[in-house]
Amino acid sequence: MPDKAEALGIFLILLPGFAAAYLVQLLAARRKQSELDKVVEALIFSLFLYLLTLPFFGYALPIAWHPGDEKHPEAWQIFIVWPHLLALAFVAVVLGTIYAASINHNWLTWPFRWLRVSDRSARSSVWNDVFSDIDGFVQVGMSDGRSVIGWIRKYSDEDEAHVLFLEEAAWIDSNGNESPIYGPGILLTKNSGIEYIMFLDSVSRDASTNSE
Repeated sequence: MPDKAEALGIFLILLPGFAAAYLVQLLAARRKQSELDKVVEALIFSLFLYLLTLPFFGYALPIAWHPGDEKHPEAWQIFIVWPHLLALAFVAVVLGTIYAASINHNWLTWPFRWLRVSDRSARSSVWNDVFSDIDGFVQVGMSDGRSVIGWIRKYSDEDEAHVLFLEEAAWIDSNGNESPIYGPGILLTKNSGIEYIMFLDSVSRDASTNSE
């Protein structure tokens, strides 16, 4: 068997699992993984994908190779079962999407929390966990004493970044008076020195606006 053909066969066999793993990396906010973790996860995806598709294709791999005839024994013929590969690609997208959604929505560890086996979240951090479940109107306090209020529009996945984008934002002075920030909003980065974030009822903002 030529080395190039063998490498092609291994590549095609493992590609669906790595594609599913890459899709999860793209869609899900998750804890950092080592390179070994990523490879192991991709191999596990490959195993599941073949367990799901092999019964429909005679328990045969999507690629096969055979030696040539007597006149050309050094020539090898490679056969690719395209319907099987297309099925693997489709199932890889579906499986990767469902797995990413289970991480983002914290479905992955829900049975264990329900059984009181663990309180751990599948999400990447407490920061991400909180903002995934709670949104709306917040007041952000910073290390220099300033504070700003607004509606959460975007937030970073990792708590180390501490990045927030607030819409309809306004600065708050020591007397509680608002100074509107005219424009789309304000981007608070890690250098802003965020010390706390208070999640407030929208009624608080409506009452403040009406009082003006």
